[in-house]
Amino acid sequence: MLPADIPAVHELEVRLFPVDAWPLQMFWDELMQLETRRYFVAEAPDGIVGYAGLMCVEPIADVQTIAVVPEYEGRGIGTALLIDLIAEGRRRGAADILLEVRADNPRAQQLYIRFGFEQIHVRKRYYRDGVDALIMRLQLEDVLAVHQDIAHDAEPQPEQTDEAGRAGETAPMEADQK
Repeated sequence: MLPADIPAVHELEVRLFPVDAWPLQMFWDELMQLETRRYFVAEAPDGIVGYAGLMCVEPIADVQTIAVVPEYEGRGIGTALLIDLIAEGRRRGAADILLEVRADNPRAQQLYIRFGFEQIHVRKRYYRDGVDALIMRLQLEDVLAVHQDIAHDAEPQPEQTDEAGRAGETAPMEADQK
């Protein structure tokens, strides 16, 4: 994600998470923390269709957000973004990756379970609308083979990101959950 992407990403954020949307300034603040953050976008011919971000303060990485527009769900974009986040966590030396997922989003939960995340806690009424958050953890030390198999089995294969971190036109998505 580049600074120029922030207005479009924020527009999607408000659309996808109307109750819990991040303020515009939060995206600017997150993107400027290069030492601990990394954000990606997925693009299609009609613009940005997904985005994801990771914070890493060793030994823990935390998925800050991951989202895909509904029209592009089921095409592997969420999978591609999650692969990028896991690779970034590993690159930054994380031992574990944590995330929160809405208890009422089984599609996102299944994506995370496929990658080896396990539920470790519940935060009651975490979201503004009163829905619980499931806290999930991926231990990276023994999981490399699991997400490599998923990446190789996905059809079509996602394209590699460029130096700026843009996912480009990736294979499509499975989850639209922060």
